[in-house]
Parts: sequence; C-alpha cells; structure tokens
Amino acid sequence: MIPYSHKDKKVIAFISILSGVLALGCLVMGLVATQFDQEAFANPAKLLDMPGVDGSQLRWFMLLDLFGYYLLLLPAIFFVHSKLKSKTALAPLFTSLGFGYVLIGAIGAAALAVIWPTLLEKYALATTAMREVYRADFLFSTDFVVKGLWNYLEVLLGGVWWLGVGYFLIHQRGLKITTLVLGIACLVDGFGELFQFPLMAEIGLNIYLILAIVWPVWIGISILKNKF
Repeated sequence: MIPYSHKDKKVIAFISILSGVLALGCLVMGLVATQFDQEAFANPAKLLDMPGVDGSQLRWFMLLDLFGYYLLLLPAIFFVHSKLKSKTALAPLFTSLGFGYVLIGAIGAAALAVIWPTLLEKYALATTAMREVYRADFLFSTDFVVKGLWNYLEVLLGGVWWLGVGYFLIHQRGLKITTLVLGIACLVDGFGELFQFPLMAEIGLNIYLILAIVWPVWIGISILKNKF
C-alpha cells in the first residue's frame, strides 16, 4: 500500500475538520428549522402543526447532517484504518463498522432531505382527510429513519468503531477519552432505544451529537500537527 504523503494527510485533515464544522452547522440549522423548539427538534412530528415551518431549512438541516456527521468522515475512517491494521487483527472489522455507520446514516439523511420538505408542503395544502394520510406517511418515514436506521443500527456500528479506535490506536489522553466516551454514548443511545429506555437514549444521543462534532476536528488538527 502506498503510504500517505504529507499532502494527502493535509487534505484528510482539512476534510475531517470540515466534517466537524458542517456537523455543528447541522445542529444550528436544525434549531433554526424547528424554530428553536427543543420538543420539535427531538420529535419532528410536531413540525406538522407548527406555523411557518420552512421546508428548505429542513432540507439544509439534513444535507448538513449528510455531509457533516457522515460522508466527510470517510477519509478519516480509511486513514485510521491504515494505522489500525498494524495494531489489531480486528482492524477490518472495525473499519467495516465505521463505514456502515457512515453509509446507513447518510442514506437516512438523504432520504429525509427529500421526504420532510415534500410531505410538509403537501400537508399544508391538503384537505383534512388527506392531512391524516400525510401525517401517517410523515410519522412512518421519520420512525423508519430516526429510530430504525439511526438509533437502532447506525449508532451501534459507530459506537463499536469508535471504541475500537480509541482502545487500540489513540494514545493522546484527551483524544482517547473523548473517543471512548463518544463510542459509549452511541451504544447508550442505541441500547436505550432497543430496550425502550427513552431517558437513557436521550442522554446518549445528546453526548453523541456534541462529541461527533468535536472528534473529527480534533482528529484533523492532530493529523496536521503529526500527532496522529
């Protein structure tokens, strides 16, 4: 395998940092799109009955999610793999889980970027009878992605990947602790949803949403400083 050049590392570092910046933008846009209503942010079904909801803002919310939390992590995932494979025979497994996290998360975000604005627009213009149909469609698609793809599956894959990376590869104390806590938070979220403990899931999710912004930025800076 051709080793990463200094230029390659620089590109990966900047993409990783951009990932964190866009993930932060995702949270901000999510708050704006839900009119800073924390209940609506946690329960998107409330958007159907909120006046003045902007479908384009919801679309950008999901597009920022698509690139910030998911797709722009890919270079870092494979860079990590190049180092992880000399530390453990489980490296291909961990990398597959990390790739699965990105793929599943990205599919969900891309789907909702289309579904949410479309259904909200149709709901606003529909008759009373048709509104119930669109509400059912909105609830079904939201639960399918948010609970099924993201909180039942994606966070479990990502959690194990971050735990593997943190345990086997990272030696910087602060970054190691952050990586392990991020992995645990994902598992707490996933198992909280699987076993129907909403408070447990919410705690894990909130920690994940913050640390998944911090982690790629920290990794990118560490790569730039040749500390990773």
